[in-house]
Amino acid sequence: MNRELHKAIERGDLPAVVSAIEHGADVEGADIHGASGWPLRTACFRGHAEIVHELIRRGADIGVANADGIGAPVRMAARGQHWHIVDLLLTHGAELPPDIKLPRANQGERRQRRERRSNNYGPPNGLKERRCSAERRATFVREVELSDDQWSVYFAETQPRTVRLPENHDPASVIFERVRD
Repeated sequence: MNRELHKAIERGDLPAVVSAIEHGADVEGADIHGASGWPLRTACFRGHAEIVHELIRRGADIGVANADGIGAPVRMAARGQHWHIVDLLLTHGAELPPDIKLPRANQGERRQRRERRSNNYGPPNGLKERRCSAERRATFVREVELSDDQWSVYFAETQPRTVRLPENHDPASVIFERVRD
């Protein structure tokens, strides 16, 4: 039965996990080294939040220790960089081991220098600042001339509605006059 639980956790198959537990699999099963809590540690490392929640609901110990020390499920979730699992465990009463550092809120918002270079982000070819040789997509800009009628159609909403314009007005001069004000 523990083999079925093992396979179900590895696949992330919640119904199979529930079925294996209902057929006698141990939620506190030991690993090959004899440390209990293997199912919860594995689900935490794999990042399967639903399975972690189900194992906790079924009585899995969230503070179980292994060779690394106390808080093995939290350690495994942090090792797999599944911070949502760490949060889930902490909300259920797990303690954060002192050697585990949670990421800062803005850590993922800014790309690191190595990532920028390896993913070839940067200015297009030909610029001094260019560091990589692959081609870049650049926004294509084209300058066009508009007739007075086209200008009026495109920029009519920018003209004041209360001002009456003479018949021979230049729409561009009216718009530029408004911008200058």
